[in-house]
Amino acid sequence: MAHRDCSNLINTTGGNETIVDNPVATSMGAFILSLIFLLGCPGNLFVIWSIAARARKQSVTTLLILNLAIADGFLMTLTPFFIVYLVKQNWVFGNVMCKVLYYLCLANMYASIQLIMMMSLYRLVAVLWPQRVSVIITQKMVPRVLAAVWALVIAASIPALLFREVRDKGPKHVCDSFHDLCSHVILQYTLEIILGFLIPYTVIVVSYICILRRIRQTKFRRRIRSENLILAIVLTFCLFWLPYHCINLVQVCPTVLILCIIPSSNNAFKIHHYDDS
Repeated sequence: MAHRDCSNLINTTGGNETIVDNPVATSMGAFILSLIFLLGCPGNLFVIWSIAARARKQSVTTLLILNLAIADGFLMTLTPFFIVYLVKQNWVFGNVMCKVLYYLCLANMYASIQLIMMMSLYRLVAVLWPQRVSVIITQKMVPRVLAAVWALVIAASIPALLFREVRDKGPKHVCDSFHDLCSHVILQYTLEIILGFLIPYTVIVVSYICILRRIRQTKFRRRIRSENLILAIVLTFCLFWLPYHCINLVQVCPTVLILCIIPSSNNAFKIHHYDDS
């Protein structure tokens, strides 16, 4: 099966637009990233310091929160590079930094989402089997699972190293994903959608549905407050990450259409040409 060259096809359909092409998007993006850096970075550093300095015996919950704070905090320390990129509307850090920075961003994004999923699973086990939670999830097991999660996200982020690069776009330098083959577009963005949203969000929703069912079966005094908290967690996760993955879906769908429609058109032309001859 021949590989379909996607670079020219995407360009002719108006693809490969970057955020620096839109002044409104760059201004809004720089403002939002600045707020994230100013508010999020100190908060995550405080959480890391609090757990590392005060928690003598780290529980499963504190270990998960610590890793989540490390992933989020590290991600936020990278935001100044992207603020400069948006303000200048020009990538000035070179090709290597383009690949490395986006790789680190993607890896820590994956890590944050997977850790939230693990917290949901741990909460599920603690609610359904409170007497056996220490037997099911042991202290030795948690570091191994965390190491496996970090290994997974490190491997899953490799497409950022492969496809991110700096290219000239008029007088500007842009750091973006560029794909020569349509299959590469599908691979990168489908992987992000599945690992970064569909699997973790499904696990989170199912976990909290089971937790809600158990809460409603008990005479828990704060049942309404717990239900509202669970609903807030699920909706917040969806609101924060759904737009990002919708953009990825927009990247994938035209490419799939290109792969499907063009071969069909070529076959139809060949059949018509054969009939005429």
